[in-house]
Amino acid sequence: MLQQDTAVNTQPYRYRLVEEIERRLSRPLVTSVREAFLSVPRNLFIERYYEQQGNSFSWDPVPSPSLEAIYRDEPLVTKLDAHGRPVCSSSQPSIMAVQLEALDLQSGHRVQEIGAGTGYNAALMGHMVGRTGQVISIDIDEELVSTAKLHLSYTRAGNVLAVSGDGFAGYPANSPYDRLLATCGVKYIPRAWLYQLKQGGVLICNVLLNLASIFVRLEKLNSTTLEGRLLDIDAQYMEMHSPSGLPSRSGIHWKKYDALPRHDAKLSDNLTELLNNTSYSLLLQCVLPRVSKHYRWNAGKDQPDVYLLEQASVGAAVRVHDDRITVYGDSEHLEEQIKESIAMYEHLYPEAGYKVRITEDQAMITIGDQSWPFAIIGPE
Repeated sequence: MLQQDTAVNTQPYRYRLVEEIERRLSRPLVTSVREAFLSVPRNLFIERYYEQQGNSFSWDPVPSPSLEAIYRDEPLVTKLDAHGRPVCSSSQPSIMAVQLEALDLQSGHRVQEIGAGTGYNAALMGHMVGRTGQVISIDIDEELVSTAKLHLSYTRAGNVLAVSGDGFAGYPANSPYDRLLATCGVKYIPRAWLYQLKQGGVLICNVLLNLASIFVRLEKLNSTTLEGRLLDIDAQYMEMHSPSGLPSRSGIHWKKYDALPRHDAKLSDNLTELLNNTSYSLLLQCVLPRVSKHYRWNAGKDQPDVYLLEQASVGAAVRVHDDRITVYGDSEHLEEQIKESIAMYEHLYPEAGYKVRITEDQAMITIGDQSWPFAIIGPE
């Protein structure tokens, strides 16, 4: 079917997609990124995708998607695992565009991509680095790699190589790289990625924190130091997994919290809304690094209750109700830190953006005149 699609004139659809991306971003794309989206047909990389059934965890296949469906500024889930969970997608094009612009790809660059997916993003980068450049796209899923290779063959992307391997280890054989882009989420940035990056090289990845999903852009200043900033992307990629599969999630024993004494506290702002704001959530994560957000569904309610739980202390928890919280047990420190974080956020943001600095010994994140240790680098 894809071979037949190569004869279809999709240029009008590609133009429409670029226009939709630019409307979403409220600005024109950088010329090189715009040309890549206009040159690489997305339909050659998507035979089928899956649509979510409302708010459920079930997905319906769309086996023969129309060009109208494919050329939208929307992510398309392209593979489910044995448990029906999404494990591969074609990312939202506007998010891809922001990352490609931030990479600042040049002709002749050597690029490593972590997460081959459908091969579409690798093909876009291959177009941008030109014949003298090279893109190595690594994925742990051999089936995805085989499919990506097939897709790439349709676009004659001879400078793009899809390979099987553990993304945590990267692909040292072709290092050092001018650019490294992870199209999956990670809890920690593997040190192997830092080692495989050239001095002056740029790394972009999605770090999945307990309270926030952030996209960091880091430049390697020397062998031990990287500095950078956060990209203005409000999204979350699928988490990268090891050969053993996706990490298991432990359940929450809610009854132990129900038995604790509690009291209500008033806040100066709407915490429910703030927790949906990446900038605030990241600040709260810096102040309370062991706190995570959890949802509790209760019978008869359309929406789940939101809780903040502290890993280090059994019973340390707060329940969020817009501009007030219910404080459980011995959690006064959480109440105090939440109030302080709201006041700090109102003072520091949006006048100042976050900056990240990584050295051999530690990682730090700074906003304004405030700095905190930032545990985003994995062990050796």
